[in-house]
Amino acid sequence: MTRPLLILIFSIMFLLGAWQTGYGAWIYVKAELAQYLLERAWAQTQGGQPRVHPWPWADTWPIAKLQVPQHGIEMFVLSDASGRTLAFGPGHVTSSPHPGSVGTAILNGH
Repeated sequence: MTRPLLILIFSIMFLLGAWQTGYGAWIYVKAELAQYLLERAWAQTQGGQPRVHPWPWADTWPIAKLQVPQHGIEMFVLSDASGRTLAFGPGHVTSSPHPGSVGTAILNGH
């Protein structure tokens, strides 16, 4: 192989690697940002506003806060249990009683 071809192949591989690394980092950045926005929406919900969406296009909102202090767990429970909702936290199955109400609330998560 000629030197210019090797440089081209190396450059393409480097750019693809950088792109993949950036894409992987973006997933973590987006997850952290979502938790911040969910916390803000939860604070507004606690202030008396119903169904506060964490971002304008969200189809869910926080309905409860799940805490297990001995394990260091603190998560927002989101309305509905669709796959898009579960990407950001545990979801409440809407056909079950609301968390904190009489009956068994069903939460899904992964």
